[in-house]
Amino acid sequence: MRLATGREEIYRGVPASPGIIIGSTRSLSRDVENVSADRIVDSEVEKETFRKAISQVEKTLEKTAAKVFQRLGPEFARIFEAQVMIAGDEVWNKNVEKRIEKEKICAEYIYHNESKKVIRRLGNSNDAYLRERVQDIEAVTARLVSRMRGEKRVTLRDFKGATVLVARYLTPGDILALSVRRNLGFATGIGGPTSHTALIAKSLSVPAVAGLGRITEEISSGQRVIIDGYKGLFIINPSGNTIKKYRQLKKSESQLKRQLAQLKDKAAVTKDGFKVDILANIELPEEVNLALSLGAEGIGLFRSEFIYLQSTSLPSEEDHFSIYSRIAKEAYPYPVYIRTVDVGGEKNLPQLKIEKEPNPALGLRAIRLSLRDKDLFKIQLRAILRASIQKNVKILIPMITEIEEVEEVKLLLQEVKDELKTKRIKFDEKIPLGVMIEVPAAAAITDLLVKEVDYLSIGTNDLIQYYLAVDRSNEFVSYLYKPLHPSILRLLKFIIETAHREGKEITVCGEMAADPLCAIALFGLGLNKFSMNPIFIPRIKKALRSVEYKTVKRVIQKAMTLKTAQEIEECIIENILAKHPKAFLMGQMI
Repeated sequence: MRLATGREEIYRGVPASPGIIIGSTRSLSRDVENVSADRIVDSEVEKETFRKAISQVEKTLEKTAAKVFQRLGPEFARIFEAQVMIAGDEVWNKNVEKRIEKEKICAEYIYHNESKKVIRRLGNSNDAYLRERVQDIEAVTARLVSRMRGEKRVTLRDFKGATVLVARYLTPGDILALSVRRNLGFATGIGGPTSHTALIAKSLSVPAVAGLGRITEEISSGQRVIIDGYKGLFIINPSGNTIKKYRQLKKSESQLKRQLAQLKDKAAVTKDGFKVDILANIELPEEVNLALSLGAEGIGLFRSEFIYLQSTSLPSEEDHFSIYSRIAKEAYPYPVYIRTVDVGGEKNLPQLKIEKEPNPALGLRAIRLSLRDKDLFKIQLRAILRASIQKNVKILIPMITEIEEVEEVKLLLQEVKDELKTKRIKFDEKIPLGVMIEVPAAAAITDLLVKEVDYLSIGTNDLIQYYLAVDRSNEFVSYLYKPLHPSILRLLKFIIETAHREGKEITVCGEMAADPLCAIALFGLGLNKFSMNPIFIPRIKKALRSVEYKTVKRVIQKAMTLKTAQEIEECIIENILAKHPKAFLMGQMI
């Protein structure tokens, strides 16, 4: 265990959930790694004990899923439903029983050993989606091992005062169990902003920082710390000045929440009259009303793969249509951008029957998969077209790399339109078609792509990762993931200006849109349409309503001449705050 030095130490991780906590650490060390290979006498008795433990874990997870469904909705319930499936995996469990019979070793050791094998395979991937599966497997393994050992679940009910839970990882179940407390935050060694734990933390307003590495396993309980979930900072032994600064920020944070609640029905118009459109990214139909209630002016990205994830079989045209038409009707008259399915590769689904690939993140996924299985793709296109009768639906194609893909999509779309006309089924014959710019190759030919489509949407998450060759969820290199890297700003400037020159609409739907500092930088580059997680809409509205376009444009022009991301960030903060002191929220003020 690491000894306290008394000096202020600042560690930068990944912002997992916004908010600030000033409190003391509570270290959670899971002893799951130390599972001894105890010999057994009767393998039949051990197998029966194992089966009972599996059954109990399944029942517990099913109850949790039901409670989560009522409390947070189906999106989060599916996390625990997935864990039920892992716990009940017949192939895995039969293999454990065979090893119990053959090796005469206790079930918890063998299950843990099998778990490590799977985790090792998935852990070698650079893809965040697969690492989320790792966390699900770890969560199930921890439950089963604890039950087989006869251990009680860690309840951690004896917290006193503001507490920061520190661990290598926390499961979604941990966050749910702890979220009823106020003044709670957490810091983890692994994980990222899209992990299940982070998503639940955001929904429950629990401040969190992830991806801190080994420091979370070395720190002891009782140390004074600050969690800055806005910037991803973990501050050990904060100085008096730092504590004073963050106390003031927490006070401002409370005032800010009240102010943000008043922005729902107000447009994002700058002080000098420039209007900015704010839309929402969603993946569930149930999120439409939430998005609109928070002030969204449409759905800028509907992740249609939700329809595949909710079923073990391939969805029918009617399955697609019922979802799309519902969203279009509930969002009307606002626009709805439906992204065609982005699965395959690292987001493989059993019903798609895709062969294992050596590098799935760069493999058969998104539009590549759709163009390989054209019949499946046409089912989705037909459903989207049928739902477009509201005339507020737009089609968005992900993972475009070359012009030929766009041309092929347009041919298929025309085929489907002709089929519907033959059957006298109504649809929007002028439905807009757009593509996502998230592959560097697509960014480089923006001037060619923009002539082929009606609009563009920049997926900054993938674009930045591919362009900088950095996995933002990898704790070893996440510090290199810098949205304000000079090369990224130059690239975005080219894309935005190219679209505007052609008179085409352009939107950013990645996480840059949801960060006040990055949003102001994008605004200064000429962007006037943002799409983001609904919970961040009020913050971005406030930031944009607090500035003048002419000031932002001048500052960003100056920032573009600088050499590093840090210099750019400091330049924007210093110069914008000098003119517009209310422009930035909590995290950008430090």
